[in-house]
Amino acid sequence: MTPRLTPGAVLAETGVVAVVRGTRGDRTAAVLDTLVRAGVRCLEVTLNTPGALDAIRAAADRLPALADGPIEVGAGTVRTAADATAAVRAGATFLVAPGTGAEVAAAARDLGVAHYPGALTPTEVETAWNLGATAVKLFPARALGPGYLRDLREPFRDVPFVPTGGVSAATAGEYVAAGAVAVGAGGSLIGDALDGGPLDALADRARALLAAVAAARGTGAA
Repeated sequence: MTPRLTPGAVLAETGVVAVVRGTRGDRTAAVLDTLVRAGVRCLEVTLNTPGALDAIRAAADRLPALADGPIEVGAGTVRTAADATAAVRAGATFLVAPGTGAEVAAAARDLGVAHYPGALTPTEVETAWNLGATAVKLFPARALGPGYLRDLREPFRDVPFVPTGGVSAATAGEYVAAGAVAVGAGGSLIGDALDGGPLDALADRARALLAAVAAARGTGAA
């Protein structure tokens, strides 16, 4: 049996993955740069964002020089083996899927990268874990909230959870307290930045999210 990968060191350290998803791609690089300068070092670019593979490829080369420590750049909305292969060839070090498809799980295993499939129900969590998930993306987390994660943790104490979908600086600490190894933040974090919104406001949101997670962990500033 292939050994199960553990969640990436950067994700485990910072407790935050930024989910970068948009309908246009001309601001992706600026958004990624801003996030990294604000302290976010685990970044997911979804494949349904225009130019996602090019953005991942460029980010893997550009962002380390901007970061205060190592970074992880991955691909999100990975739904097929072809998606997985293309993303890893572009430089993605982890793959995030919206569901628990066996095809993506097998591809991630063959490619030797971390895999975070989406799941909501206990059956889906068990399926994802049995398929070799590195951690399970609890999605959409807003549907049932931190209390639901706490309930899931009772039978699934060996499963690392990354709640995503509706998580913000205001709620991130509650998910961490409920047992999340990290949180994923998309719309609440990115806001209108990909559509031309102010990057300084994006940086403020990023710092607030990191601080909320760090406070919930009792580690101070992230």
